[in-house]
Amino acid sequence: MAGVRRKLAMGKRVWDFFQAHPGSEAGHLEVLRQLEERLARTDALALQQQFGLRGEGAAVDRRSELRRKMQLELLPHLVRVGQVAGKERPDLAGRFRLPTTNSPLRLYFDVTKGMLALAEANRELFVAKGLAGSLLDDLRAAVTEFEKATGDAHAGRRDHVGATADLREVAREIVSLVGQLDGLNRYRFRADPELKAAWRSARDVVGPFTPTEVKPEGKGGEVLPGGEIASAA
Repeated sequence: MAGVRRKLAMGKRVWDFFQAHPGSEAGHLEVLRQLEERLARTDALALQQQFGLRGEGAAVDRRSELRRKMQLELLPHLVRVGQVAGKERPDLAGRFRLPTTNSPLRLYFDVTKGMLALAEANRELFVAKGLAGSLLDDLRAAVTEFEKATGDAHAGRRDHVGATADLREVAREIVSLVGQLDGLNRYRFRADPELKAAWRSARDVVGPFTPTEVKPEGKGGEVLPGGEIASAA
């Protein structure tokens, strides 16, 4: 995304340049109109990307919190009671085991939801074997919220991944539009070196930056654009 951000920053510099040095040619005006549209689109996409990232992060944090709660507070008691019930009910034997903490998310959720369904279907038996009466309700609420947090995480990811892809495409379009303006401005400023240089500075994509090799003192050499060093005459 660093390259995309540099291209978008270049597009905004070009827009600002034309506000300071407007042109009246029809070609300028139409391309600038398109550039303005793309820049407005990037602002909306940047917000979508930001909100998507924040939404996904908050949902993932919430899901992790719920998983810890189920693993430490709710499932251990349910599993113990389920194992006791399984000694009398062969159909329940081996069905209640605490999921490992490193289980894949989907597997953890399916196993937890499966044990909850079995316990709810045999609520009277489980309560008779010592299950706290409100535990199943608490576990059901946690499972429901866990599922919602997963959906929110997926939605946030779709938003920011989609926005990132669209930003890349808009950045390519901006570079193309600036290329059209470049030809027009090279002609427009052909007799004005100062404005021609200012335009070149506005439309250049800055970076990426790499360390410049420094010639040993006494060897001469001039730093050229791009970081190269010319040999001394």
